[in-house]
Amino acid sequence: MKSLRINVFILILFLFGLPLTVYTHNALSSLTAPPPIPADPKRIVSLAPSVTETLFALGQGPKVVGVTGYCEYPPEALALPKVAGFSDVNLEAVLRTRPDLIVLPVDKTANRRDLGRLGLTTMTLDTRSLTGYMASLLSFGEATSSLPLAGKVVSNLENSIREAEGRALGRPRPRVLFSVMHSYQGFGYITEITAVGRDGFFSDMLELAGGRNVYEGPLSFPKLSREAILTLDPDVIVDLIQGSEQSDLAMADWRGLGRIKAVETGRVYLFSDKSDTVPGPRIYKTIDKLSAALFPGDGAGEGARP
Repeated sequence: MKSLRINVFILILFLFGLPLTVYTHNALSSLTAPPPIPADPKRIVSLAPSVTETLFALGQGPKVVGVTGYCEYPPEALALPKVAGFSDVNLEAVLRTRPDLIVLPVDKTANRRDLGRLGLTTMTLDTRSLTGYMASLLSFGEATSSLPLAGKVVSNLENSIREAEGRALGRPRPRVLFSVMHSYQGFGYITEITAVGRDGFFSDMLELAGGRNVYEGPLSFPKLSREAILTLDPDVIVDLIQGSEQSDLAMADWRGLGRIKAVETGRVYLFSDKSDTVPGPRIYKTIDKLSAALFPGDGAGEGARP
């Protein structure tokens, strides 16, 4: 009787595991060039929050079968299988989704190489710059027959860029410290922040909105000490914070730098929407807020002030 139960258990494992085993074998045996990008993909895996938002914006959401643990928008993404972290990809979990297309940021070259070795079809999204992102949107739209929706997203971005450039035209460019991370001690004291440098995407937004980056060094995301911030003495500070609940703590910290122009003149702006940190289809809203913060005579920038 015991032997019979063991045999039945083995048979169940075999029947349930066979489809995945066959799929894995086929993927592993296909070590030559991956299949071409399908015109109408049915099962898509996203390997970044920016990619997930873009896929849903282009009407591909119902086809997404796997995302990263950081994909929180739209809400439907929260219920999807998690197949990756920030930079680590669980290849076995990806294979279980049986994807016919995997979309990932263009700079994740190692992930793309590993997926290609499994014979999986990949496509990249360029989030290194605004122009690169818009070009990728149109390429993806053309490849997946969703060009009209891609054009709409690009149009939103172009409109925001055009309005920001018009608002800044002929006006002095304020020197801006664009902070993307700092610890909120709440003691009125900042020891170090991570700022936007020569990263591409965020520095593009700052430039297009009419600002001038107060940091002129070569790093993409430099860490700046309290002393460095005091020395740079920006006209405007824009701080991306983790949520509106952090506003009081963040503002208390910035007030501790009262000797700098941005704090003295009340030009510290806190952006608390998570979309502000994701180079995706909603970033046009961030461009609007950034533009209004730099030139508040045409509208108040969203966020708290000291």
